[in-house]
Amino acid sequence: MQVCLVTGGNSGVGLMTAVGLAKLGNHVFIACRSATKAAKAIEYIRQTTGNQRVEFLPLDLACLDSVRNCVKLFNDKNLALHILVNNAGIFNRRGTTKEGFELIWGTNYLGHFLLTYLLIEKMKKSAPSRIIMLSSDLALYSSSINWDLLVKGTSLNVIKYYAVSKLCLLLLTQEFSQRLDNFQVTINAIHPGFVQSNITIWHRLSKYLGLGLSPEAGAYSTLVCATSPDYQNISGKFFDSQTREIPLPKIAQNQEILKQLWERSLLWTGGNQQQNLREINYDEIDDIWGPKSLNLNSKELADITRNILNEVLQKKSKKVIFTQLLLALIKFDLGSFIIILIQILKKSFYMDRHLDSPVILQLLCQDKILLETLTEHLGENLVLWRSELWLNHPAHQLIPFWHQDSYPKLLKGDGKTIHAYIALTEVNEYNGFEYIPNSYLKDCQTKVTDPFSGNHFFEIPDEITEKAIPVVLRPGEFVLFTDNLVHRSIRNQSGKVRLSLTLRLTQSGVKVLPGYTSHYQKPVILSSTKLSG
Repeated sequence: MQVCLVTGGNSGVGLMTAVGLAKLGNHVFIACRSATKAAKAIEYIRQTTGNQRVEFLPLDLACLDSVRNCVKLFNDKNLALHILVNNAGIFNRRGTTKEGFELIWGTNYLGHFLLTYLLIEKMKKSAPSRIIMLSSDLALYSSSINWDLLVKGTSLNVIKYYAVSKLCLLLLTQEFSQRLDNFQVTINAIHPGFVQSNITIWHRLSKYLGLGLSPEAGAYSTLVCATSPDYQNISGKFFDSQTREIPLPKIAQNQEILKQLWERSLLWTGGNQQQNLREINYDEIDDIWGPKSLNLNSKELADITRNILNEVLQKKSKKVIFTQLLLALIKFDLGSFIIILIQILKKSFYMDRHLDSPVILQLLCQDKILLETLTEHLGENLVLWRSELWLNHPAHQLIPFWHQDSYPKLLKGDGKTIHAYIALTEVNEYNGFEYIPNSYLKDCQTKVTDPFSGNHFFEIPDEITEKAIPVVLRPGEFVLFTDNLVHRSIRNQSGKVRLSLTLRLTQSGVKVLPGYTSHYQKPVILSSTKLSG
């Protein structure tokens, strides 16, 4: 008996692969999104094969956290893993994954990369073991990879993304084959042919038209390569539906491309980062201090974060957006107009969402410890004149320029200002922001000034950027910083979405000037005893 894991084993070729593996008496795990569909498939496999050792693992390949959870659930069973079949895939869906990658590529390739990467040590210990990648002959028609297209939503040509996703699986097969050469772990790619599956409407119609291969025939090569003794020592090959070898395209033999894909995959899934969060205390010498923790437990914070991601950020009405744009045009407020467009297009920056979110306003902005800390620096009757939710997806960098948050054109009058940066998910040296210590800022020159806010963006020499200090916070921790802090965001290499909230606060003697905002509402007065608008 061997232990097998098949992604997408609930239907089509994946189901027939699971059936074939179960017929041989193996312990088979079906990994897919739907528990209901998995239950039906498991019942079918058990009745068809008489093998009761068939189980379900929840897996959404479009969510890297789901991949990590699937691996954890499997590892908790303390079993070996001899056969991994990366079968699941989508063809004509559009959008982005949970982490912000193009949906087709992120599902077909990146999710499978992380799954395989996290299971590879298990498979080494279980050797001899085998990995099968379900690719496609469409992988043969791409001669390059446009990396920029993979970190944004799907455009009209879905075939292009599907082909690149299958090419990347073919490239990954080559890279893993080289890395696993001495470990008795083989990996091969399969083109199952045009199968009567449910991946597109044409595949679904094909069986009624007598076209294409049956799912059983489509699983033939996978089962042979995964189980036959003849293929035990064969690795790095590409086979068709009859186990005939398909010559590799030139790009699959380009070591530089293989290296680029490997390194980007590690960066984008967080496979390269340290697991231990650094402990850094900020002592106000550089105009930043903390961290302190909100008066919330981990469950309360998780519920708030989930609400923001699923409710606040997803449900801003088109009517509100249109009204904001119209008001900006009527007032000839070009700065606000541009900010609103950025929020619409980027979907990573959301201004003044405390004004339409009781969760943010009452549970975060009114947090007892936060208000007590702010009061120590600004006194009573804090003026919250702006808030910003920052959603930083993997591979993205929100503000790459060194800058200060001073806003001289937006505030007028005598009084202090302060900024509170709250981590709603983990902020670390791979996904947050970094700042330049004051002692290194003497020779820094202004590169450009924002015409709307008056903020300065700086030209920082490379030898000084190497002195930058990252901000490291656990969920629920916050730091305060002043207008003097020179900082920039870090390109997110954590493999996870980073969500944070920045509150801009001042004293009651400071007047907030109109403009450069997405809302036209009065600032909010915060205090430790009351909340008023």
